[in-house]
Amino acid sequence: MNDLFSEHSEAKNVWEGYDDEDYRRDQSHWRGYGRWKNDNAWQAIGKSTKKNIELIYCYIGKRLNESEKLCFLEWGPGGGANIFGMRDYAYRYYGVDISEKNLSEANRMISEEGYAEIFKPIRVLSQPSDVLGELDVKIDVFVSTAVFQHFPSKAYGAEVLKVVSKIMAPNGVGVVQIRFDNGNPKFKPIEALSSYKKKHITANSYAIEEFWDLLKLSGFIPLCISNIRSENNYATYFFKNK
Repeated sequence: MNDLFSEHSEAKNVWEGYDDEDYRRDQSHWRGYGRWKNDNAWQAIGKSTKKNIELIYCYIGKRLNESEKLCFLEWGPGGGANIFGMRDYAYRYYGVDISEKNLSEANRMISEEGYAEIFKPIRVLSQPSDVLGELDVKIDVFVSTAVFQHFPSKAYGAEVLKVVSKIMAPNGVGVVQIRFDNGNPKFKPIEALSSYKKKHITANSYAIEEFWDLLKLSGFIPLCISNIRSENNYATYFFKNK
């Protein structure tokens, strides 16, 4: 069994130190690079997240609006597409990443948009619990899209949820996109940490019911599963805090 520090180090080698920087920026969703030279495609990431947050607020009988600013935390903001999408709804937006390059880019991007004051970067130095103690307020909304699939193990993802449960406000909500494991060999989680660099795109996945149960085990109330996409085994989970 790998320890979290070893897993963190292996993941950091890819998401901070990959030898092909253009590839790393594309995979980290940097605006203007690779697939994201199409700015409409880049902005669509944040628009999709905004729609999901609007939906989850409907589930709990509330409405997302710009007059009631919220505290967000995103695990794995990459180049900041979700920050851009939610910029008018946040009084604070914590971005948690293992890559200093990604945090710097997200900060540069949102600062150029005139929202520098809302973004608070948090770098994970050794393991997910590093985040504890870095926040001075509880979070209202947790976001993580196309990130859990890159975690080096299920245990690492479980640790992230454990941390989030400790920093989320009562009745706070979360939107997490995972890759699900339905037996397709392409999307089965890696068995050895040594294969992470080669298989980092499809490193981690959960059975549909497994992640639902993990949310409950982490202290959350799962609400629904949305956007199941069989072409790439994506599924999005909506949940709330107790």
